[in-house]
Amino acid sequence: MNSNNWGGKRAGVGRKKSLFERKGRTFRLTDAEFLEVKPMIEAVRKRTEEAAMVAMKSRQ
Repeated sequence: MNSNNWGGKRAGVGRKKSLFERKGRTFRLTDAEFLEVKPMIEAVRKRTEEAAMVAMKSRQ
């Protein structure tokens, strides 16, 4: 039975590429530190994603 379609590479499947390469990072923070850092991370992500969307629109 070598003619089945189970496994292997298939075109168009899997997670799509992100606009940015983001690597996982691990930090140990207290609850107070986390509450200070989280809004900064969200602001950077929002600014980065908005800039990428503007750049993509300007190319079209």
